[in-house]
Amino acid sequence: MFHDGMGVGWVAGKERLDPAKHRDHMRYPGPRGTGHQAVEPVRDRLIERWTYFVAVCGFVFEFQSLAQIREALGFFQQKIHPSSRDPGVVLEHYWQRWFERLPQWLSEEPKRVKVVAALEKALRAFETDGDSSDEPGPTD
Repeated sequence: MFHDGMGVGWVAGKERLDPAKHRDHMRYPGPRGTGHQAVEPVRDRLIERWTYFVAVCGFVFEFQSLAQIREALGFFQQKIHPSSRDPGVVLEHYWQRWFERLPQWLSEEPKRVKVVAALEKALRAFETDGDSSDEPGPTD
């Protein structure tokens, strides 16, 4: 468990992947998706897979890889986002990408800055903790 030293601001942690408990919130769910997909179990029990958590501003992010943390960090580093509407998609309300399901208040400027700082610190902490788990890919 990592924190900012003051016990406030952000908290990050990880736990071993449990397909019965963890979800991949960043994978594209497809038509009539639930917004999150079950995590595929590890094929080889000798390979450790982790689920990463970052709690900031009263919201807990759940990631399945460091690549997903990097993708979320890239999203929150942008102050202004282009339109997320896909041309030719008629039933847009049936599926949404991961960033379209986030609470809107996380993108408000004071909280966005805190989210960026927390994701950066968590990523550094997980990388220095010896993690190199970049599987599975971000949102394919």
